[in-house]
Amino acid sequence: MSTPQWRQLTDHLMAVREQVYEGWNSRDGWDNYTRWGEEFGENGVPWCVIFDWCMYHDNGLDAIVPKVDNVSAFASWARARGQWSAYPSVGAWVDFGDGAHTEIVTGFDADTVYTKGGNSIQAGSVDRGQGNGVWSHSNPRRSSYVTGYFAPRFPDGQCPPTADPADPRGGPAVTAWRWTPPDSAFEPFPGGEFFTAGRRSPVVAAMHDRLVDVGCDRYRSSADADVWGPGDVRSYQAWQRALGYTGSDADGTPGPTSWAKLKVPRVEG
Repeated sequence: MSTPQWRQLTDHLMAVREQVYEGWNSRDGWDNYTRWGEEFGENGVPWCVIFDWCMYHDNGLDAIVPKVDNVSAFASWARARGQWSAYPSVGAWVDFGDGAHTEIVTGFDADTVYTKGGNSIQAGSVDRGQGNGVWSHSNPRRSSYVTGYFAPRFPDGQCPPTADPADPRGGPAVTAWRWTPPDSAFEPFPGGEFFTAGRRSPVVAAMHDRLVDVGCDRYRSSADADVWGPGDVRSYQAWQRALGYTGSDADGTPGPTSWAKLKVPRVEG
């Protein structure tokens, strides 16, 4: 299974070094000239939306986002196409301050949205009305500063982790997701909500094989090995108990710690 496009996008975004990228002069202050302005074809102007677009463009995804340099323009574009949400999702463009600024969502939990963006300032710095680089931030999800989110539809049809209980892209809402560096050898934890009855996935099949390898085979049949079912619950429960979990901590539903220790091989192709 190839890496979802939303994950490729987020990994690319998080690989951008956090630092100042603009030049400075005594007359104008920070000058808004950056490599992303050059890539976009419009330099020397506020570039927070330009940076968002370039992250998508770098991954061949510019066809699903508008090429605009204005926060309100992309918000209107998203609303007109049914791609606007009050909830964060990974890879979404957040509208801060009703058109004042934008960044890309890299994670969220029940109370906080985590973002990274250009033409911004380092957390804790004093903003003199001009951003100067690429930085990560966190904001309360229910802050009045958070106007809403543009949630693009990815061409591969895979919905990123989303907090929207009615996400039109079809993904189940999750309570939290935070970016962590990818491990090329093993499957990243897909979230507890992934493991629902009838879920068919090559990741489930890889997990099945791994549970057999570590001696936690409680399956009664190898049929439909790629479908999450009662045998997976029994076998994963055996794995949790092997790790020393008891009671409700050994309920047969994978969690991030036990999943990391299982070392499910990354699924390819």
